[in-house]
Amino acid sequence: MKCPNCSTKNIDDAKFCSKCGAKLEILCPICRNINVQDSLFCIHCGFSLKETSKAEKPQIEYGSERKHVTILFSDVSGYTAMTERLDPEEVKDIMSRIFGEIAQVITKYEGFIFTLKTWSFGPGQRQWAVP
Repeated sequence: MKCPNCSTKNIDDAKFCSKCGAKLEILCPICRNINVQDSLFCIHCGFSLKETSKAEKPQIEYGSERKHVTILFSDVSGYTAMTERLDPEEVKDIMSRIFGEIAQVITKYEGFIFTLKTWSFGPGQRQWAVP
């Protein structure tokens, strides 16, 4: 990956330039997803990531549209107790199977899955949203 600041060639999974320390990824101002530096659009929400000044905030146009939606918030009962009893790899395998099953049902009905990237939710909690 080429640094936009000093043009140094860096390894593909680098997050910062090895020569000048510049950030090599772009944070989407809408959904907070991390995108590679040369992305023109966010891979998560589709927001345009074209060059804008750092002081400039993205302008979001809000229209009115009535939608019938179903929102699912899930929390795993007994998650903390389970993590205390089981090996971390076992917990990861169990949670992956659970979220895999949930994801299949949601995508079957053309649903959209959104995972919060914040510390306010525990590792066993996810939020599902409508695009």
